Amino acid sequence: MIFLGLLLKISVPPVLVALMSLAARRWGATFGGLIMGLPWMTGPLLFFLGVDKGTDFLVSAATGAVLAVWGMAGFIVCFGYAAGRTRWGSALAAAVVGYVIIGSLTQGLLLPIWVDAAVASLSLCAANNLLPKPRTEAGLGRLPSWDIPARMIATFALVSLIIVSADLIGPQISGLIASYPVILTVIGTFTLRQWGCDALLRLLHGISLSLLAFVGFFTVVGSASPVLGISGSFVLATLVALAISAVLLVATGRPQQAMQIASD
Repeated sequence: MIFLGLLLKISVPPVLVALMSLAARRWGATFGGLIMGLPWMTGPLLFFLGVDKGTDFLVSAATGAVLAVWGMAGFIVCFGYAAGRTRWGSALAAAVVGYVIIGSLTQGLLLPIWVDAAVASLSLCAANNLLPKPRTEAGLGRLPSWDIPARMIATFALVSLIIVSADLIGPQISGLIASYPVILTVIGTFTLRQWGCDALLRLLHGISLSLLAFVGFFTVVGSASPVLGISGSFVLATLVALAISAVLLVATGRPQQAMQIASD
């Protein structure tokens, strides 16, 4: 089971990065952000860990996943503000610093999962409102042939670095590193470098909303698993996350835009 979890950590993120990059290129950066916040990697990983380690571990892990969203909101806001004022490397560094500061302050908090979820949801809504608005509606440019492989390699390298470093440092910092938004880092950085600040801002606005589905998913898992069991709680959590995502997609008008683009 440990090997399976390690395999998921290393192999799944590069594939997800490729698929979400193609989705963003096809239907726009906001659409890419709206699907990026779903628990594509963390959900399956925690399911296998829950089966292996039991319900108590799963409840604790789900609470930690919700708590990590606070730091992700800081990452999003810092990235968005810095992107329009400095180069991509400095913007990413500012986002990482924002994540680390907020994540360090929240590590070790022992709050009920519903309190964590309420604060996480408020922080995401605040991040969405605090982010600068894109100044243009320009479409995304053509991807060079090397772009998707480069993104996958960058993701693989970053995930490997996180796994290796987690074995060398203490458990508190390990929890902070394990929750780091790898996929957002890679896709956001490539988006900023290739398509500019406005494209990144559309992506960040999308993911700040999409992470509400992430919060809903793990809130249900952490609350329902002692009652429904692991499998039952994950089924219910998946339905809740998909419902939240569907509402967000309809509210932003993305399904209609996607259908129009696909038919062109």
